[in-house]
Amino acid sequence: MGKNSFIVLIIFISSFSSAFSQEEWTLRECLSYAEENNIALKRIEVSTERNKANLLTRKLELLPDLRLQSNGYMNFGRSVDPETNTITFNQNVANYYYLNSGITIFNGFAKLNRINAARFMHLSSQQSEQKERNLLALDIANAYYSALMAKGTVLSASEQVEVSRSQLHKTQVMVETGAESKTTLLEIQSQLSNDKLLLSQAKTNAGIALEQLRLLLQLDPGVSFDIAGMDGEIIVRNYESVDTDSVYSNSKEILPRIKTLELQKDAKQRELRAAKGMSLPEVRLFAGWRTGYYDAMIEGEDPTPFIDQLQNNTNQNVGVSLNIPLFNNWYHRNNIKQAKLDLKDAKLQLQHEKNALYNEVSSACFELISVREEYISAYDNLEYNKLSFEAVSKKFETGLASATEFAEAKKALFAAEIDLLSAQLQYRLKEMTVNFYMTGRWE
Repeated sequence: MGKNSFIVLIIFISSFSSAFSQEEWTLRECLSYAEENNIALKRIEVSTERNKANLLTRKLELLPDLRLQSNGYMNFGRSVDPETNTITFNQNVANYYYLNSGITIFNGFAKLNRINAARFMHLSSQQSEQKERNLLALDIANAYYSALMAKGTVLSASEQVEVSRSQLHKTQVMVETGAESKTTLLEIQSQLSNDKLLLSQAKTNAGIALEQLRLLLQLDPGVSFDIAGMDGEIIVRNYESVDTDSVYSNSKEILPRIKTLELQKDAKQRELRAAKGMSLPEVRLFAGWRTGYYDAMIEGEDPTPFIDQLQNNTNQNVGVSLNIPLFNNWYHRNNIKQAKLDLKDAKLQLQHEKNALYNEVSSACFELISVREEYISAYDNLEYNKLSFEAVSKKFETGLASATEFAEAKKALFAAEIDLLSAQLQYRLKEMTVNFYMTGRWE
């Protein structure tokens, strides 16, 4: 189809929008604003940062620990004198300091698997952010085109009012000259009143549609807001079908809704490996340093000075420990079972989402072809109704058609304009949707 296939109502919508004094937003501007200011998206970004912090925590678990301890006590009665290693009944005081460090050499690779699980969850949350952006973009696109549809209806209703007013004026002249009856004049006045009612209803619906879009954008109260007309003409591409399987294959590889669940499945696999690793023996390397102070509190005897004792009583140690879990109330076994169930559920969620995506892609491709046919039919229907209305208008002015026939022709023209506008907007939205499934971008 050539340029004659492009609907003139798009130009009308643009001119209608420019009549308002508010700032006019394009669809791209609405999408950009929502992406930067939507509260739900900001909360998801916080969740992503939380997963990033959890990943860092898991990595830090690989580092050796280091602990400084100190204790002091006073003994009464029987105790051991650490200087002579003999039994004493004298009151004494002691103060000890410990510095210990240890690192896990092997624990079934549980820590490494937990790091990988945390990494996958962090990547998953990043994909989840993009998924929510896409869902928000879809909601805004639907709301935007609904508002365009409502504004186009207002324009068509306004034109119908002007046509009725013009015809009323002509009929009044004809009645005054005796060429037409007063009954016809009353019928035209009734049509004008009905057209005004339709216009009022259309304006109300347009205001509601615009407010719904404003709510989605979460604009602050008092901010002037209106939408612009569509950017450019609609080009109806000449294709008979869309390869659903090809579109699905692309969307499955690039859309974040699938990547999110795939990464979550990988994370659950690593959690299962970590749970299995916890049931294996653990090997740790440790080292320590120790010193202390002792005062036998015997009259007439002065203890070795505090600093000297700390220097003289130092002790160092290094060693390896082996921890073999034999029985812990089936704690590890239940953890493994729970991890297996989590992994199974993640796989089921992934398959369910793939099935849902295929159904959505299939419907979108079918609807695109269907709406294209509706657009062609609606365009031809509008052209026919334009010619029909012009013919009936001429007959009505010469008295060869009744006011009822004129009203029916005008009503049919109005319906044809609305049907064509609806088909245009639906075609643009469906084409954007299929393109999104192909590229992963809203354009």
